[in-house]
Amino acid sequence: MLYSTDITAARLEELHFDLGEGPLFDAFTSGSLVSVPDLARTERWPAFLRSASDLAARAIFVFPLMLGAVSIGAVICYRKTPGPLSDGAAETGTSLSRAIAGPAFREAIQIALEEPLDRRAPIEGRRQVHQATGMVLAQLDVSATDAFSRIRGYAFSSENTVQEVANAVVNRRLNFAEIRE
Repeated sequence: MLYSTDITAARLEELHFDLGEGPLFDAFTSGSLVSVPDLARTERWPAFLRSASDLAARAIFVFPLMLGAVSIGAVICYRKTPGPLSDGAAETGTSLSRAIAGPAFREAIQIALEEPLDRRAPIEGRRQVHQATGMVLAQLDVSATDAFSRIRGYAFSSENTVQEVANAVVNRRLNFAEIRE
C-alpha cells in the first residue's frame, strides 16, 4: 500500500492482505474494474465480507493499476451507502487509475530502493511481515509460502492482523516452533 485516504480505506487493503481474498485480487488478476455495489448482497469472498462488515464501507469498487497489459496493483474505492457506480464514474476511475499507474510504480521502486519519501510506513510494515516470514521459515524449516500461510492462519485464528503477528514474531514474543498444533 502506498497511500490511503482514511482508516477505512487502509483497513480494507489490510483485510485483503491478511485474508488473501477479496475484490482487490479479482481486479488485479483480471485487469478490469471489480464493482461490488452492495457488500450485503454478495456471497463471494466470505472471510473478507465477514471482516469488512465491521467497517463503514457498504460498496467497493476496485480499479486495477495497469502498465500496458500488466497489472501492478489496484486502487480500492468505497462508499458508505450501497449503490452502483454510474458509467461516467467508472470511466473516470478507470482513466485515473491508468494515469497514476506509472507514477505509483516509480514511487514503489523508490521505496524499495530506500530513497527518502514522506509516506513509507505501509511499506515498512510489509518489510516486517517479510522478515517474520523468514523467521518462521527458519523456526519450522518450511518454505516461505508455508511460513507466510502459517502467519496468515495464526492471525486469522487469533483475530489479529498479519502485521500484529509479524511484529510479535520479529520482537520475539511469538515463536512458531513453540506452538502446539
